[in-house]
Amino acid sequence: MNQRDKAIAYISGAIATYSLKKEAGEIQDNMSMYDFLAKTIPDELNSEAKIELIDEIFAYISNSLSKA
Repeated sequence: MNQRDKAIAYISGAIATYSLKKEAGEIQDNMSMYDFLAKTIPDELNSEAKIELIDEIFAYISNSLSKA
């Protein structure tokens, strides 16, 4: 896997984790998904994990799940 592939995999998992923790009340109301990702993304993926990629992945997940 290249760094972009790893970033995509990580971000996808982190979005799911954020959603589950938010629903369970384990994340403060004022913490956004972007804040959560910024605090959890490993240093080696920072160069790939840009806001545009995060938005693209989030939109893909949201659109895919809305069709289910």
